[in-house]
This record gives sequence, C-alpha cells and structure tokens, in this order.
Amino acid sequence: MSPDLRPDLRRAVRDVPGGVELSVFCQPKAARSALIGMQGGALKVKVKAPPVEGKANGALLDLLAGALGVPRGRLTLVSGEQSRNKRVRVEGVDAERMLAAIMAALDPRSGAAGTPGG
Repeated sequence: MSPDLRPDLRRAVRDVPGGVELSVFCQPKAARSALIGMQGGALKVKVKAPPVEGKANGALLDLLAGALGVPRGRLTLVSGEQSRNKRVRVEGVDAERMLAAIMAALDPRSGAAGTPGG
C-alpha cells in the first residue's frame, strides 16, 4: 500500500482521552463491505447493509472493529447516526496503531493507494 494516502488519513484521525476518533464517510447498500480510501477528509467505507434501523451503522462498526483488530465493544458511534458523515470513537488504541491497521485493511480493488481523494 502506498504511503501517499497516510497524510490524508492522518487528518481523519484524532487522539482523544483513552483512544482515538475517526471521521468516516459511510456508503450503505454497497455491493461489498470494504475500507475504500479517503473522501472529503474522512475515511470512505462501504457497507452492504441498508441504512435502516441502524443496520448500516452496526455493519460499519463491525467492519472497523475487524479491520482494527479490536473487540466491537470498544467502538462507539459518536456522531452521524443518520448521516453518511460519522465520527467513531475507538477505545484503547492510539493514532499510529489505527493508521497502520487502516492502511493494511484498505481494499486493494478500490485503487486507494493511487488516489488519496477517494
């Protein structure tokens, strides 16, 4: 994965007491769930689940927990419950660990390595 995306991704991550917060742009009802790249200063994530009854939010948190290698219970949706623009808090990780995990989990089919704009 190209390091070209790392500076853009760093802007989406901020340290908070006890963990980090991640800005996410979530696209529901996608063909597949995946971390795609960057869009508008946020990590772009596609989830298969529809935006109905919190299903897309749950799928987003499940996907991020798996990508970060942390228990799902450490993730909290801080804002954006009914918006595509969301903030997710992850307890017990630091920004560097999160950045490394996201870079490793980015979908190679997305072309994210060459297109930091998403």
